[in-house]
Amino acid sequence: MSDMADRIVSMALLSLPDDRVPTEEEIREAVDRLVTAFGVGAAERTAILQKVLARRLVKMDTGFALCEDHVPWVDARRPTIDPFYWSRFKLLLQKDWAPGVITGLDRSTDAILDLLGNPEETGTWKRRGLVMGDVQSGKTATYSALICKAADAGYRFVVLLTGTIENLRRQTQERLDIGFVGFDSSEQLKRNGRSLRVGVGLLDGTRHATVFTSSAADFRVATLEALGLSLDALREPALVVIKKHTRILKNLRDWIQNYNMGAQSGGIDIPMLMIDDEADNASINTNDEGQDPTAVNAGIRELLKLFRRTTYVGFTATPFANIFVNPETEKEMLGDDLFPHDFIYALEAASNYFGPRRVFLDDVGGALHLREITDVEEALPSSHRSDAQVASLPPSLIEALCAFLVANAIRDLRGDQKTHRSMLVNVSHFTRVQDQVETLLHDELERFKNAIRSFGALPPDKALEDPCLLALFRVWEREFTQAGFDWASIQTALHDAVLPITTKAVNQRTGPRALDYRAHRETGLRVIAVGGNSLSRGLTLEGLMVSYFRRTTKMYDTLLQMGRWFGYRPGYQDLCRVWIPVSTMDWYGHIADATDELRDELRRMYRLNRTPKDFGLAVRAHPDALLVTARNKMRTAKEVTWTISLSTQSFESVELPTSPRELERNSDRVTAFVAGLTARVGTGVVEKGVRLIRGATRLEVATLLRSFTLPVTEFRFQPDRIADLLERMEGETLDDWDVGIPGGEGTEVPIGGLSVSRQKRRVLRQEPPGVWVVSGKKRRVGSRGVERAGLSDPEIAAAEADAREFADANAAREGLPPPARINVADRFYRARRSRPLLLLHVLQGEPEGDAKLPELRKDAYLVAIGLSFPELKGTAAREVTYKINLVKAKELLFAGLGEPSDDDDFTEDDL
Repeated sequence: MSDMADRIVSMALLSLPDDRVPTEEEIREAVDRLVTAFGVGAAERTAILQKVLARRLVKMDTGFALCEDHVPWVDARRPTIDPFYWSRFKLLLQKDWAPGVITGLDRSTDAILDLLGNPEETGTWKRRGLVMGDVQSGKTATYSALICKAADAGYRFVVLLTGTIENLRRQTQERLDIGFVGFDSSEQLKRNGRSLRVGVGLLDGTRHATVFTSSAADFRVATLEALGLSLDALREPALVVIKKHTRILKNLRDWIQNYNMGAQSGGIDIPMLMIDDEADNASINTNDEGQDPTAVNAGIRELLKLFRRTTYVGFTATPFANIFVNPETEKEMLGDDLFPHDFIYALEAASNYFGPRRVFLDDVGGALHLREITDVEEALPSSHRSDAQVASLPPSLIEALCAFLVANAIRDLRGDQKTHRSMLVNVSHFTRVQDQVETLLHDELERFKNAIRSFGALPPDKALEDPCLLALFRVWEREFTQAGFDWASIQTALHDAVLPITTKAVNQRTGPRALDYRAHRETGLRVIAVGGNSLSRGLTLEGLMVSYFRRTTKMYDTLLQMGRWFGYRPGYQDLCRVWIPVSTMDWYGHIADATDELRDELRRMYRLNRTPKDFGLAVRAHPDALLVTARNKMRTAKEVTWTISLSTQSFESVELPTSPRELERNSDRVTAFVAGLTARVGTGVVEKGVRLIRGATRLEVATLLRSFTLPVTEFRFQPDRIADLLERMEGETLDDWDVGIPGGEGTEVPIGGLSVSRQKRRVLRQEPPGVWVVSGKKRRVGSRGVERAGLSDPEIAAAEADAREFADANAAREGLPPPARINVADRFYRARRSRPLLLLHVLQGEPEGDAKLPELRKDAYLVAIGLSFPELKGTAAREVTYKINLVKAKELLFAGLGEPSDDDDFTEDDL
């Protein structure tokens, strides 16, 4: 935009009310008045309006907390607290943040600060807590604000633990330099012994925190020895930003002991705050009870024990954080570890957050943003090794590259020239493979640049005779015709938009400076980042617009963290695209649904005044926690045993065996079950496309479950273990079952004397581990709403009212009007059930790609089963014990990954 347009944006923002979020009509009227007064054209008016809308139609609600034995202290101490650090950080945020978001951040961090220990309280005390947000939702800004407020309140020493990768630690250090310290900690920028001021230091440099690490280097004892620094000698708070590496933790511990303990007994009497970013990564003790803790976990605990007054706060983006599910016994979980005994605070994302719900649960959002990868296997097989050769790029990756180039031109036309733009390519965890992909992308990018130089200035009809310009035009036609600019404008803008773009491999080989956005802050960095785990956890890709993601992991927490495309995309969310395999789309949909369910449970517990222990136990008992636990134990155990809850849970046989004999046996068992049931109670009735048969007994269902064969990799659903529970039960609990047989659009087949229309389902052959994955959206066999089978009309109405309330509350948090139409998630139906439901799915498989289903006998069919449980009281809710053979699971799930080596960008997140 022009300087005049920028001034109009500033004037429009100043003219709007700052004590509330203005309406869209008020914003449009303010912009139109100024545009008319200054004679600005229609194109710039649109850009101005978009910027003002992005700044002001945004809010962030205050979060909520589960806590135990909390004594508030902040309000009573406000008269004595000088908010120096927070005031200048708030002033810095006002340059780019919407007032409603700053207000939400202020209130949320006040609430979190109040849950910490009071640094003025003497004696010996410790606080342990957790802050739970969303992936890429602003957790860094939240803990930056919290550090500022804690320093103002009297915390003297702050330890910030980042992940295990130096790129992330450096990025975090740079952000704390800007938001808290006030000067550039990089040794390379020191001049005449004084570091350059940055961020808050440019607003008020009269005071600054001391920093023992820098953006150039992690903690080094020699540096502090040379400077003669010690904690006692400092007048301002001190900060260290370190990786979660055992050597670094030991170096910090040794320095504290050798240079700061002195004659103090019982620990150092300085209030210490430890913030653990990505608390579910590396920090958790995954060893069994009775064994020594894992090295990083032990190092963190040893640091905390050096101080008399400590607060530990973990930050995580997933309610499946390992902090809840490890170690395996409740006694140890609640012992002297890092479990958040004292509080769990749930952050609310700002209303413009672009997260899993909008991408994977919203049908409109999915259609706009998601693109399916179907052609990568030939270029790079899923099960490849570190020495794999990549000869060419799949056409879908070329298409994604074209989308990134065109989107850059659109952003330039919208007036965003001096902004960062990124594209993510994550197809392998091996460094050498990543480097090959980066080289091929570089060559492809140069081909497009040369075409733009040679033909971009020609009239469109002539320019489109070039295959590169034609490819860009076709992507514009498919993806961006609604973005506000015709092809002629796009073509004209391509030269300046595309030529600055570069490709970078981001991994352990290229080092921490591979992505240096700070060096390009004046002009904006335009980059295609190719990497693996270095791009997967915590690291922010600035201005990310296009992602190309193909990874085989099915671990819930890891997949969420790998979703770098989540976050805030002001003014260009409509340009964001994600290329991803359909199986991974399904996993993300499943994760987003499960995460919604647990967050809803957290809100319910908040209303009931429950404690962190209650929520921790609920997460431990959730079936989806088992897979995370199995991954943690894979390196140290042969088997894991876990107790899960059936209460208001559903289970489906999404994964089926590949053996024709096993598939036929499953079909025979279902046929015999239906024949026996209908002979005893009748054929039931058909309601809303589902044949409903009432009166199955607990033991009949248990017999079917015990005989139904599933692959060992189907961790979430172990029918034989559920059969164990059903057979042990006494009395009338779960003794009266509904049985539903959903109909579909496939051919009619006989099942146990009934004629059933088969349901058409996509079937994927997954290698490894060699299973059929039968799935609709979100790894679901059943259609949405199938679990209402057997409910009365009042029960259905009550479930739909619950879903409406949930949808309206979500819309309100996102600053949106209540949706006119909602899709009712099946969990709302389960919550209203009074009887359990067994679902029998007779399927007409439609294989993806070149896969072929095995030939079965004429009287045998592809079948899957599902279970839907009502709310259960007492021990019945927590009595199912699952077991996983970790040796076999690792062999099947991770075959072809190879063992990690120094040359691989490989971490435990791949297990």
